Amino acid sequence: MRVPSERGGAESGRTVAVAICLLFGILGFNEEGAAQIALRDTHGNTQDVSRYKGKIVVLNFWATWCVPCQHEMSLLGEMQKKYEDRGVVVLAASVDDERSQPLIQPFAEKNKIPFPLLLGATTDQMQRLQLGEAIPATAFFDADGTLVARVLGELNKSDLQNRLEWMLGKHHGKAPPAFVNGFQKKPASDTTPSIFSH
Repeated sequence: MRVPSERGGAESGRTVAVAICLLFGILGFNEEGAAQIALRDTHGNTQDVSRYKGKIVVLNFWATWCVPCQHEMSLLGEMQKKYEDRGVVVLAASVDDERSQPLIQPFAEKNKIPFPLLLGATTDQMQRLQLGEAIPATAFFDADGTLVARVLGELNKSDLQNRLEWMLGKHHGKAPPAFVNGFQKKPASDTTPSIFSH
């Protein structure tokens, strides 16, 4: 699902310029290429990806109005519980705007989300991580804080487990791809009978 944006007018241009300046303070890359993203969680605490150095970080971009994102939350919660003792941290960065942000905490409570939900994420941050502008989208950071994989679209349980096991050093089979675009349409098989098949 594409994240809606508002465009227009000189005021919007000033807003974009200010947002870009702020963005460089919120999302940047250090000299080793590790992402530095800092956002407030629903409890008002600042969560910074670089704070989790030494751990594997799964950073999911989502919104309360995104149905595939809602499906992913239970899967991400399951993975957080399964892998947290092995050094995996799940963070979910919401791109909800000011109108839908009040729905985040009730959503978290209703669904018993066991990981931090971050507020105020932007499509600019997603683009800096080469995630595009559509959600859900997930970035994977290794224990050094380096972006090592990106998945566009809804996560698949077996693929996610395989990726996390691989990142934790359990290398069975083929390495998971560093980039998965789940938004690409798969070619539909042609089920129309041919008039020449008789």
